[in-house]
Amino acid sequence: MRLTVLAPNWNHLGEPYAGGQESIVSAIVGGLRRLGHRVRLYAGQGTPPDLADELVPYPGPPELSVTARNDPHLPTPQFLTDHHAFTVATLDLAQRRDVDLVLNHSLHHLPLSLSSLLPAPVLTTLHTPPLPWLEHGASLAAPGSRFVAVSAAMARMWTTIPDIDVIPNGIDETTFVAGPGGDGLVWVGRITPEKGLPIAIRAARRAGRRLSIIGPVSDAAHYAQDVEPLLGGAIRHLGHLPHDRIRRIVGRSAAALVTPRWDEPFGLVAAEAMMCGTPAIVLARGGLPEVVGTHGGVAVPDPGPGGDPALALAAAVPQALALDRRQVRQEALSRLSLSAMLDAYERIIAEMTSPTSRRGRRTTLLRGRHLSLESR
Repeated sequence: MRLTVLAPNWNHLGEPYAGGQESIVSAIVGGLRRLGHRVRLYAGQGTPPDLADELVPYPGPPELSVTARNDPHLPTPQFLTDHHAFTVATLDLAQRRDVDLVLNHSLHHLPLSLSSLLPAPVLTTLHTPPLPWLEHGASLAAPGSRFVAVSAAMARMWTTIPDIDVIPNGIDETTFVAGPGGDGLVWVGRITPEKGLPIAIRAARRAGRRLSIIGPVSDAAHYAQDVEPLLGGAIRHLGHLPHDRIRRIVGRSAAALVTPRWDEPFGLVAAEAMMCGTPAIVLARGGLPEVVGTHGGVAVPDPGPGGDPALALAAAVPQALALDRRQVRQEALSRLSLSAMLDAYERIIAEMTSPTSRRGRRTTLLRGRHLSLESR
């Protein structure tokens, strides 16, 4: 199958990954190629060229004139960068006839709102809670477009889309292999306020456990004010690491702490820990309770304003350590493997590209073009 993948454009798809979305899109592209599909990939500058059969880097925006820069209603630089990147990508796609399906992993409205102009149907994965621009784009999506959410929690939040498939993110079971465990705790993620690292640090201290912190500093002010003063002794920040080092450290940890201060769409770090046999102790927000399941760790209710989640997380450490690491990994293998995710995507790809679906798509496109000409 000739597939085109639209990746997010803020970061490149390469290790060490900037976040979970970049990691998952990279895994999907590589996995689909191993299954025999040809993948054309639109992605951020710096993405490894050998990740896809054909790589198309998103272009940067043109330099504005002095007059345009002085416009009092000038949008933010990020808005202009995003708008330019996805305008170019969508226009390029509209002219191609060698695409059977578009897999849209972007967070931009244009691939959805202009999907009726594309020669192939669009399958959009919803990686985030609803965003205003994305809701507008979804309302204009072509008939035959389909949507996937990374968790049932995300699907429920997208109330403006009536029919959403759920495909949990998948972890490469050959990369994140079973580890022996250990005595310390681990926390993995972008260091930003919404990831709640200070809670994990306080929980580790209350539990009397070492804590290894892995991840990039995405918010320097938050790190300097809220995180750095808590480091030292048994609390260490190891930096931004590639998958092989993350896997080794997580596999040698007693448990992983996951501490979101927002409704986490999925919780990739919890799934990665489970695949290593390391139980996840998570604040039960968003999709995290689904990820942990019955045997993958402990989902701790968030006490909300006025409560101290660190106390509840520390109290859950003995329960998590009593879990059988083999059973924790089996929980991940049964529901959260890369192969399971790819199988689910392939089933939808087959449905959307079947001869019946293609005939329906062509009729829709022709009718849409005819109506647009009449309206002139």
